[in-house]
Amino acid sequence: MPVREGKALWVLLLCVFIAMTGLGVVSPIIPNYAIELGATGLWLGLIYSAFSITRAILQTPVGRLADRRSKKWIICLGLGFYALVSLLYPHASSPWQLVLIRLIHGVGSAMVIPVAMAYAVELTPKGEEGRYMGMMNTAMFTGFGAGPLLGGYIFDRFSLSMVFYSMTALIALSLILTILFLPSSIKSPTLERKSVPLAKIIANRRLLAALIYRVINAMGRGSIMGFLAVFAVQNLGISYSLVGLILAMGIFINSFLQTPFGVLADRFNRVLLVVLGTLLASLGYFYLAHTHEALDLMTARFLVSLGGAFSLPAMTAIVAEEGKKMGAGSTMGVLNTGMSLGQIAGSLISGLIMDLYGIQFAFIIGGLLGIITIPIFYILTTYN
Repeated sequence: MPVREGKALWVLLLCVFIAMTGLGVVSPIIPNYAIELGATGLWLGLIYSAFSITRAILQTPVGRLADRRSKKWIICLGLGFYALVSLLYPHASSPWQLVLIRLIHGVGSAMVIPVAMAYAVELTPKGEEGRYMGMMNTAMFTGFGAGPLLGGYIFDRFSLSMVFYSMTALIALSLILTILFLPSSIKSPTLERKSVPLAKIIANRRLLAALIYRVINAMGRGSIMGFLAVFAVQNLGISYSLVGLILAMGIFINSFLQTPFGVLADRFNRVLLVVLGTLLASLGYFYLAHTHEALDLMTARFLVSLGGAFSLPAMTAIVAEEGKKMGAGSTMGVLNTGMSLGQIAGSLISGLIMDLYGIQFAFIIGGLLGIITIPIFYILTTYN
């Protein structure tokens, strides 16, 4: 990779890492904060899904815009919006206000990660999609893993408000670094510069497989991120700091394996890696439903994270390879829209299941959803 492109990649990775740390700071806090404001399981689902609703609506049009305009300034606008809205969280006094704040917050999020991933696709040499998408995933997961650890510590040592102000400060720092050091655009001459119709993107069987996979798997993942903290604190009696540690541990494992497993995805069958990773993650969900102490919880989280390390670099490499032909912003926007749709449905379904049958059953549903995606993904990517 040329020096200029290499510098742009490292600046992008640093900014994404800092931004994701800011997002992750509140993940062990929001569920129990919402319950203190009177939220039921269904309200929790609404609070988590609200963030994804605006993302689902905006990510595809924002991605298409990013194929025609400066990705840097779209990212900056998203970060600035995100930092400002973060200041509203400490002032929420009811579950519906948290829902409203999360709806607004999703607007900023739709402009950041999908566009940053599209920027990274433009920097990726042909045949090394797994490695470079793995590096991007490492930056995202490492930041999002550091966030819960930091958030739990700040809450236990300082206050709830300080957690949210820390999120604002970290995202503002990412914005400053992006403005100062990220080039406006670096496009490879081999990349498609025109906006491809959405119908053509969805008609691509590999992209359709990735879209369906992301929708269904995100439905299962909603039960992890939205309800694990509640399960740990209220069912197992674990402290906020330990919850943050367990969340961080799982994300760090996934993070540190993204780049080496991304290299693996450049050398071996990417479809089979996705299948294997999905099986491992589903086993983790099933085990999670039967945990009784912190060590069990860590083991289940490890299995889910290891599964993600196998599947995610291979999946994003497949999308990046197709994205070079059809527009990186458009394809990443569609992929992330699928994830947001799944998170919306998953959070709502998990919240309803929690109210009716108990939170453990929501984890079982998460594992079953992973199993369902395997034959669908394999058939679409293997048979024409």
